[in-house]
Amino acid sequence: MRLIRLYKDYNTQIPDGTVANFNNNFQADIVLKPNSQIALLNIAIDKVNPTLTIDNENNLIVWNLTDEFEAQGLTQEFSIAVGDYTQNNIDTLITSLQSGFNNTTDFVDTDVDLRYYLGVEWQVSIDDTKKFRIEYRIGNLYWTELGKLNIATNVTNVAVDANRSTWHINTPTGYASASFEKSVISNNYIARGCGCVRSQVMLCDNNGLGAVESDGYIMALITDATKTPANLALSDIKYGIHYTLTDPGAIREYWVILNGVRYGPATLAPQYTQGSTNNDIQEIMIRGSQIVFNIYQSGGAAGDPDELNVDGGIALPSSGVVTYTAGQKLYPVMVFHSGQDYLSVDNFINTESHYGQTPSLTATNPTFGFAAEPTRGELGMNELEFETTEVAEWFGFDNRYNGPYPSGPGGGKRAFSYIGDNIFDPVYYNDNFLVELKNISLDSYDGLKEQRKNVLAFISKLDETGQFNYETNTPIFIDLNNKKEILLRNVEANLLYGDYGEFTIQSDGSMTLLVKEKGE
Repeated sequence: MRLIRLYKDYNTQIPDGTVANFNNNFQADIVLKPNSQIALLNIAIDKVNPTLTIDNENNLIVWNLTDEFEAQGLTQEFSIAVGDYTQNNIDTLITSLQSGFNNTTDFVDTDVDLRYYLGVEWQVSIDDTKKFRIEYRIGNLYWTELGKLNIATNVTNVAVDANRSTWHINTPTGYASASFEKSVISNNYIARGCGCVRSQVMLCDNNGLGAVESDGYIMALITDATKTPANLALSDIKYGIHYTLTDPGAIREYWVILNGVRYGPATLAPQYTQGSTNNDIQEIMIRGSQIVFNIYQSGGAAGDPDELNVDGGIALPSSGVVTYTAGQKLYPVMVFHSGQDYLSVDNFINTESHYGQTPSLTATNPTFGFAAEPTRGELGMNELEFETTEVAEWFGFDNRYNGPYPSGPGGGKRAFSYIGDNIFDPVYYNDNFLVELKNISLDSYDGLKEQRKNVLAFISKLDETGQFNYETNTPIFIDLNNKKEILLRNVEANLLYGDYGEFTIQSDGSMTLLVKEKGE
């Protein structure tokens, strides 16, 4: 039996120094006698995962969804979290990127031509082709529908008219209670970049119970998707707007609910006439990294709301700034405290996330009767820029600047993806590897290629520390089927992924082969 050690010099074997190719020339003949066999004993590579070092000089990401933003110098940007990234903490990097994109998806509401980001949500991933994918999808403003809800568990004594517009308690008509049992809970969460839920009051009269908590309705967002009307409580409300009445006087007013605590009342007075389409519109919005509680009133500037924690005079913790936790799923809820003879709500709508359960794909843009509520403008060109070429290439992109690319067609499911030009090596999620001899013919076959291949061994082990260390106690010898002696001075072997893709390394490595005669 003979031993052959192959060595890979990472620093000197140029230009393919990063490829796991072992190619050694020997100063003496290696004699392979007739009917010899060969086996892999071990492989040792100290470092296989390329490291991306992010610092303050290369961590900037700039993006844009419209040429209008570019023209006005309003491109969005964020910084990747500083640190060293390899295969072992790639999930942290992906989360940082995804949060960065979503947290900078701010809503510019003062100009109808700049309202591009409503409903946008970003997702960063490694796709099925093992390439880095940065994409967004747009949740359209859409009516909440009974047919899209889990009626058995998520709807209790609540009805909506045929045009999907007006919601109220079905029975009993004289209901009045501080409980949360008469409610609707959506199955889908709103878009997590710039998502919102809206509603408009049609009827809100004093039910005579004499308490703020027992009157009106609450439009809210919750985090627990398992909640039902039967076990829903004030403590479950993450963010909410309570439209209610004082007593005595039956004065309509706004309150804000934050983390199960009610704040108010607002100094902002609701505009109200029973059944009027000019009544106030209520909105809770994820606007980048913040949560805002908005009221749109007839006669106000289009798209220019009153924020309850600013213009509305409601004092909230942290100086009124409510921080949104990136990635958090928020489910729309409507709670009714009064019966249908006292209360009805119109246009309960939201921007469903396209990464949710069963998003509605039909494009809708419900109107409320006046032009103050903001809608989304048309998207223009897509642009993405990394701060350095090195960072772009690490993600698999050939260029630091990518674009401009036109947006997809309008309506329905709208999306756009930036896909890396090359396989994303640092996170090639593959625990299947092989060793292929380049200049020695082997009696081995591979079903993937459906042909004979010079595969010496299949390996399914990648050390989580960033090393590749493989050794077997029972080498499997493969026949060479050589009828005559073979004289070798060069031995070349490649460590490859299971699909024959190149495997890259960042250090020296070695590979040990065993050769013996058949029967030895």
